[in-house]
Amino acid sequence: EMSQLIMNADLALYTVKNNMKSGFALFDFPMTDQLNEKSFIESVLRDAIDHDGFKMVYQPQVSLETGEVLAYEALLRLTRENIMPGAFIPVAEDNGMIVKIGRIVTEKVIAQLSLWIEQGLDVKPVSVNYSAMQIHDTHYVEFLETLLNQYHVPANLLEIEITENVFLENKQATITFLDRLKKNGIRIAIDDFGTGYSSFSYLTFLPIDKIKLDRTLNMKFLELDNIKVMDNLIALAHSLNLVVVAEGIEEKMHMKRLKVGKCDLIQGYYFSKPLEADDVFNDENCNFSLFL
Repeated sequence: EMSQLIMNADLALYTVKNNMKSGFALFDFPMTDQLNEKSFIESVLRDAIDHDGFKMVYQPQVSLETGEVLAYEALLRLTRENIMPGAFIPVAEDNGMIVKIGRIVTEKVIAQLSLWIEQGLDVKPVSVNYSAMQIHDTHYVEFLETLLNQYHVPANLLEIEITENVFLENKQATITFLDRLKKNGIRIAIDDFGTGYSSFSYLTFLPIDKIKLDRTLNMKFLELDNIKVMDNLIALAHSLNLVVVAEGIEEKMHMKRLKVGKCDLIQGYYFSKPLEADDVFNDENCNFSLFL
């Protein structure tokens, strides 16, 4: 009937838009499955927002010089559903829920930092991911400042990770946002470096502390034919006084080669999977010098 036809056409249109391509798509029945999956994830996220259904896990960033953990990345997980961020974050970005979720993540991490400080632990900086869509959360910086004061957490223990496309899509807003963070003493990292815009020009004028080399970039350039590219990339970042982190490293040979290339930190399963908050300060999770 007519209403079903229109709905199917809408699904095809949504598919084209969702793939961020111009062109057209012909309706097929898997599109209905995708819509049902999206609706299910949306309901899970709504429930998680309303009923504290999120938790944070923490993946160490390990010094290649000493094996010491120098920082962590906070990663978001659902507590009641086994849906990974790669599936639910795009849905949250698409429907705008990411703004609320971004605030929940920020508060959870700052509260955890405060707890570790109270326990007298040797607290390292923790980074949180900042979605391109969160640039529309105009009062985020004030929210952040209030939380840091409320929980008595030094600003230099928090790092914000942005992706290159945030800058590409919202240049002026991003520059203003990053400058405000920097003024507050918050660290800034470029996440997934090398997957998008990848112009070194912006690294010279944005107030960045760290670049994180994306796993796909690492795998591409750690092959023998391309190894000099990785060395030059790290050297260039160091000339701009940036700390370099290689993400997604799982093999000893890759770790060894990054060490030769003077990469600063490694994050990945070679050293450690993301850890529950209670496991972060277990002795075996604080130093990985035996793995070097």
